[in-house]
Amino acid sequence: MKRIQTIVFVLFVIFSVPGITQEIKTKTLTLTLPQAVERALANYPASQIQRYAVEQARGERTTVGLFPNPVVTYNREDLSLDGQDIGETTISGGLPLNFLWSRWSRISAASAQVDAEELKLADVQRLIKFKVQKAFAETHFASQNYLAAQKAAMVFRRAEAASRARFADGDMAGYEQQRITVEYLRYQKAETEARVQLNNSQRQLAFLINPNKSEILIVTSATSPTPVRDSVLQNLLEQSAANRPDLQAAQATSRSKQSSLTASKWGRFPEISASAGYKKQNDDFEGAIVEINLGLPLFDRNQGNIRSAKTALNQQILLTELLEKRVALEVRQAYEVYQLYRKQVEQFLDESVRPPEQLLETAQFSYTEGEMSLLELLDGVRAYSDSFQARNDLLLKYELSIFELEKAIGQAIAQY
Repeated sequence: MKRIQTIVFVLFVIFSVPGITQEIKTKTLTLTLPQAVERALANYPASQIQRYAVEQARGERTTVGLFPNPVVTYNREDLSLDGQDIGETTISGGLPLNFLWSRWSRISAASAQVDAEELKLADVQRLIKFKVQKAFAETHFASQNYLAAQKAAMVFRRAEAASRARFADGDMAGYEQQRITVEYLRYQKAETEARVQLNNSQRQLAFLINPNKSEILIVTSATSPTPVRDSVLQNLLEQSAANRPDLQAAQATSRSKQSSLTASKWGRFPEISASAGYKKQNDDFEGAIVEINLGLPLFDRNQGNIRSAKTALNQQILLTELLEKRVALEVRQAYEVYQLYRKQVEQFLDESVRPPEQLLETAQFSYTEGEMSLLELLDGVRAYSDSFQARNDLLLKYELSIFELEKAIGQAIAQY
């Protein structure tokens, strides 16, 4: 019997070595949640993409803020008739005048658009932060679930090895030995699935932190968020209206479109330009000249652009109002979910429940000593797995509810 157990143990070690060696070769990086968020904000390309949009808006603001270039005109005429030479030379400089009344509204529109793009950058960072928080929590609890699955599988791995020896010695019925083998395979499958889930979570988190180094496995350092206050719903609604960057960006876009409408209305005025210069004729007549060009708005009074700008403004107003209602809905939903999970977690922590590890240890020891039947062992391991899974699922959903509420109001409410 001892010989068989020794052989089983040696085979287990042999087949485990390649996996252990592979894990050693894989680079790992241990991070806390604030560190993961900080690295993602610095490395994830979505932030840089939006920064380019900000620079583009700043360039457009610079363009509309420039004064128009003056136009210098030189004109020379040399004419002759019956031996008489007639001619003149003219030098003048001109400047369009419409910028005097349309420039400021265009600058205002461009400046508001810059504000909108900068707020969109803050909104991109808000969403990146939430994605990292979610991936971090999922990775952390996936790791816990994998460890629990390993322990459950280890119980039946040992029981299966012992059952083979006992069956060979005639101390165990064939049905019980087969039943243990089936359970061992089932928990081994659960262990593999937990490992796959952990790998996927780690890869997703690594990609968010730095897409260029997504091959590194991220190991989470437990930093459970702790809410710093029990906020009232009405206060959270007011905070979301003041802090949500996507809502502020929509409001800035409305201001930009309002200024664009004003600029389009100024466009109803005709094109006006003025020039002044000097003129000299061959007969020595000379002097200053002044020229004013005034367009007649008989047909084109910028009606099309005014209509388009007004429509764009009305559209943006409706979008902003809709976003305000959606933000309020998100806050209410996130607040309700957070309150439900908070109460459930408090109840879970207050109740005196035997830790899942003790359930497993008790079942394993009792079965080994013959104090527990196979059916009781199966029930004990299943109770351990179910309780551990339920505990992790509850804590994960509680943490995610905190992150959802922070995302909804656009402001941190927890310490890490």
